[in-house]
Amino acid sequence: MIEEYFDITIIGAGVSGLILANEITERTNNKVLLIEKKTKFEFDKNLCFWSIPKNFLTDFADNRWSELCVYINNKKINLSSDGIEYLRIKSSNFYRIFLNKLKKRKNFKLLLGHSIKSINSDRNRVAITIGDKNFYSKFCFDSRIEKAYENNELLQHFYGVEIEFESNVTNNSLTLMDIQDNKKEFHFMYILPLSKKKIFIESTYFSKKIFKKNKYKEDLYEYLKNKYEDKKYKINFSEFGKIPMFKFEEFNSRNHIKIGTAGNWVRQSSGYSLQNAFEYSSQIVDCILKGKNLQIKKSSFLNFLDNTFCIFLKNNPEKSALFFEKFYKKNKLINIVNFLTNKAGIIELLKIIVSLPKFELIKTVLTKK
Repeated sequence: MIEEYFDITIIGAGVSGLILANEITERTNNKVLLIEKKTKFEFDKNLCFWSIPKNFLTDFADNRWSELCVYINNKKINLSSDGIEYLRIKSSNFYRIFLNKLKKRKNFKLLLGHSIKSINSDRNRVAITIGDKNFYSKFCFDSRIEKAYENNELLQHFYGVEIEFESNVTNNSLTLMDIQDNKKEFHFMYILPLSKKKIFIESTYFSKKIFKKNKYKEDLYEYLKNKYEDKKYKINFSEFGKIPMFKFEEFNSRNHIKIGTAGNWVRQSSGYSLQNAFEYSSQIVDCILKGKNLQIKKSSFLNFLDNTFCIFLKNNPEKSALFFEKFYKKNKLINIVNFLTNKAGIIELLKIIVSLPKFELIKTVLTKK
């Protein structure tokens, strides 16, 4: 059996794995091994985030929008930008940027096309077996999800396509939500204008049930037919995804730590994760440099609010449009974004809470079902 030794092993070269690998190798001399089961990196998703707080990727965005809106009951709500932008970067560019940085560092090694056979840990090290090789490290950061999504849990699930029209059709306004009339599940359309002829449009549900792809495709076909009439178009790219709107059980040990979705790095109420990956990776490296136990600080109050919100959505899909109407109409965008990126202060949080349907939320808190 061949053996290799590293200070840190990271399993999974997705968003959290690459950001964490970059943070560790940039700020420390620790020798890092990054293991990824896929054989190549390509454009497989869109990564969207807000321009605040600024991070390393802010200046590399492929698209940025300052005109934002939502549609609720066919009424348009314009969101004053306050200088805030909504940003998009293609995953292929994200991978390229981080891999180019990492490959220049002598304390970094990447293994592609490898699946984990077994992981064993004790107080002093973690042993990872891949084929006929054993890799040993002081710490292992693992982005794999231990168990499948449970059928009774709330999910954000979506199918989106990049559309290219034959003629100009779009303006510069981004639609965060166009809420659809649906009593059984909360359903909305999400539209990114990529150019005068291109859009990315996504059919998104908050529900416990994931549908067959034809369901989402039918949603998109009908929406495009109604909104753009008989405009001819072609599909360049498609993306399907599911994001948990619940917390995973903690599987961490002292030196085997879950990251990314598996580590509850995704914001439960919104699905945003990119900003958290930067923040939590920085906290991890701070702990390494100070020789402290690896812990990530998360707001228990925000977790409480997120959990309450998700229970409300799960139990009251028919009332969700009212919830979002009050959320967007009664709050400034700066307060909304600070809330979504975990940067809201107490006063901002109180303003948001007061703006929401109080009776329904109090009922949700009291019943917690």
